[in-house]
Amino acid sequence: MSAQGLRRTYGQREVLKGAKLSIEAGERVGLVGRNGSGKTTLSRILAGTEPPDEGELVTRNGLTVGYLAQEP
Repeated sequence: MSAQGLRRTYGQREVLKGAKLSIEAGERVGLVGRNGSGKTTLSRILAGTEPPDEGELVTRNGLTVGYLAQEP
């Protein structure tokens, strides 16, 4: 999976700007950062539950992404 140039805003607040990420087969990823830095937004975009405003997300066929929401 790879992501390039991800951008996401909520009203006037820009949460992601030009984010890029590459995850290879078999890797596990954890996101660490301050509150409001875009961790949940990036996770949702990678899981396909939220679209980016801009950018590209590329996945291979048959890829399964797991996402555990903060609030059930």
